[in-house]
Amino acid sequence: MSTTPARARARIRAVVVAVLVLAFIIPWTYAHIAYAWPWKEQSTGEACTGRYYLTPYDKQRSMKLGTISDGRLVYIGISGKVSMGRQIGSFGLSARDDNDHFDFLGGAEDLHLGDTTTIEGVGTFTLKEAHSDIVWFTPNPGKATFCFDPDPSFTMNNFAQQGH
Repeated sequence: MSTTPARARARIRAVVVAVLVLAFIIPWTYAHIAYAWPWKEQSTGEACTGRYYLTPYDKQRSMKLGTISDGRLVYIGISGKVSMGRQIGSFGLSARDDNDHFDFLGGAEDLHLGDTTTIEGVGTFTLKEAHSDIVWFTPNPGKATFCFDPDPSFTMNNFAQQGH
């Protein structure tokens, strides 16, 4: 037999249920605001005509992009998010030599939809689309798709999908 009065137990249950409901409602509401509402930025135009789309697969941290003119293999890491309806993407490039030494080549943080940046010897990157990966209050890198126009001296890997 419990020594806690029935009214106190009922109040405790009500508080626990309220906390659980709020723990579900807040992220659900944010996700619907960020993804479903019409004020989210929309991708327009054919930004990738004759170029390549770059987007990571699920949980992929980096991928082999190609080879720069000195023969080093280039890796790219891509992340994205939707914040207050704005699509934001970032990427970083590293080159690996034969001794497994990595050199940072460049990149960009917090590009907005349509923003472009050029990395000398690699090419030009334009943010085409970005998505957040929200999993109950834990930080997870989202995804972004970049349109990539390679430098003439850059040799592409054969995985990239050419734009139409």
